[in-house]
Amino acid sequence: MYKTLLPCVLAGLLTAQQVQAAETLRIAVAANLLPVMERIAADYQQQTGAKLQIAGGSSGAFFEQIQRGAPFDLFYSADAERPDKLAANGHGTTAITYACGRLALWTPRQPASLDNLPAGKVAIAQPQTAPYGTAALQALERSGQLATIKPRLVYGQDIGQTFQFVLSGNAPSGLVALSQLTAANTPSVQYQRVDASLYDPLVQKRLILAKDARRDAAERFAAFFDAQQATLQTAGYALPGEAGCAAD
Repeated sequence: MYKTLLPCVLAGLLTAQQVQAAETLRIAVAANLLPVMERIAADYQQQTGAKLQIAGGSSGAFFEQIQRGAPFDLFYSADAERPDKLAANGHGTTAITYACGRLALWTPRQPASLDNLPAGKVAIAQPQTAPYGTAALQALERSGQLATIKPRLVYGQDIGQTFQFVLSGNAPSGLVALSQLTAANTPSVQYQRVDASLYDPLVQKRLILAKDARRDAAERFAAFFDAQQATLQTAGYALPGEAGCAAD
């Protein structure tokens, strides 16, 4: 009898593993994190055989989509507020801080500072939907430059498009995520970190949205991501508990 049951049990386990491997986790990723997430996701897929679908964009846009029922399994936001709100409204459980972002002034053609920007447009992300856009406005205001610079501002729909504005030359300068510059191997002479006292901490949280059978797979990826601390630090992020980055 046991010899008959054993192949059935093994077949059942193999089938479950095959179904699990075939599932595709859908991950919504803030644009500032996208280059890093793509590297981490590629490593995870190679090591586990899991399938991941990565969508990059503005945290505000993802927030609205998730509220309307978009089928994401995880949400890596550029802020803390939106994941906290989603959790409070029954989307997922407690939101967890995974890193804190840093803002940088990028001026590819000449060294510059907030009080001595090149002539022409200045690119920032849309403050209504992108936390890095909010931080950029805060930095300009607290440095005393907002009134002068405001007529020159152009707004990317997210920090990814903001980066493209400067990369293409359509804007001679821009306030972007430090992580984007490190991911692109941008020469350090082209940018400078913005003084962190000029903007509120860019605390970034993630939220597991998956339910039932998909939740285990989402938790495994989240644990793998959380272990990539050296990768996040090298990319220009502060980790929870470090100076300027609140721990949960």
